Amino acid sequence: MKTGLFILASAIIFSFGVRAQDTSDFYQDLLISDELKAEEAEQKAKNEEARRLEKARAAARSLLNKKTEKLNIDIPKIERRAQSEDTKALAEEVQNLDAAPFGLLWKASIAAIKNLGVILTPVEQKDYVNSFSATHLPKDPKGFRDIIITFGEEDELWRIIAVGNFLNDDASASKVLKEYRKYVRLLTQKYGNPQEFFTPKVTVVEKKVKEYGQEKIITEQHPEPIGNPEFLSQLQSGEAVLYSTFEGNNIGAALAINVDGDGKSYIIIDYKNIKILQERENEALDIL
Repeated sequence: MKTGLFILASAIIFSFGVRAQDTSDFYQDLLISDELKAEEAEQKAKNEEARRLEKARAAARSLLNKKTEKLNIDIPKIERRAQSEDTKALAEEVQNLDAAPFGLLWKASIAAIKNLGVILTPVEQKDYVNSFSATHLPKDPKGFRDIIITFGEEDELWRIIAVGNFLNDDASASKVLKEYRKYVRLLTQKYGNPQEFFTPKVTVVEKKVKEYGQEKIITEQHPEPIGNPEFLSQLQSGEAVLYSTFEGNNIGAALAINVDGDGKSYIIIDYKNIKILQERENEALDIL
C-alpha cells in the first residue's frame, strides 16, 4: 500500500514537474503522507549515518597507512635585542682605562664596574666615600678574602684594598712573614721602588753598673727583631709594626701585616692610583 501511494505520488509530481518551482513544493506536501515522509526521513538518516561511518573508517585507514612526516613548525624569529645606549656608553667608557688589580679598571665608574659583572656591596669606611666590597671579580683574588674598592665623590675607581686570608700562625708569626715576603717580591717586580718600615717593640732592661767605684742602675732599650719568639703578640698589640711601600706606573701600593683579636694573622695590600689623586689635587688648585 505504501509503495503504491509512493508511486502514485511520484507520477503526479512528475506530471506537474513542468510547473513553476513554487507550486511543486505545495503539491509534494499535499500528496505525500506524513507516514511516508517519516519513513523517507528515517531511511535518509540511515544512509547518512552509513556514509559518515564509512568516511570515518576511510580517514582512519588513511592515518594508519600514512608515513610519519617531518613537522614543520613555524617558529617566529626572535630578533636579538639591540644593545642599550647605556650599555654601549659603559663599554666605550672602559676602552681606554688603565688595568687595575683583579681585572678591575682604574677611573671606572660604579656603573662600569657593575657592567663587568662585579657585585658591589656598600661598606662604611671613614673618610672614604662610595666604598664597596667587591665580589665576582674578572680575575679570581686567590689568597684574599675581601676586596674593598673606593670611587669617591667623583665616581672614579681610585683605591683598592685586598685583605688576605686568615692564617693560624705560631708565636713568632712565621706563616704571615712568609706570605709577606712573597708579596714583597711580587710587588717589587710589578711596581718597583720597595721601602720597608719596621717599628719594633722596645724592651727596657735594667742593669747594675759601677761608676767611679759606686754601683748604680741604668736602663737599656733593646729592640725586638722581626720574627722574635713573641712577634705575633707584638703585632697584635701594635707594639710592633711592619709594612712596605712600592711605587711605579702611577700606582702606589702598601703591604702590611695585621693580627686580629683571636691571634689570626693576615696581610693587607692597599693600592692607590697616584695619577687620579694628582689630577684631583690639580683641579682643586685650579679653583683657588
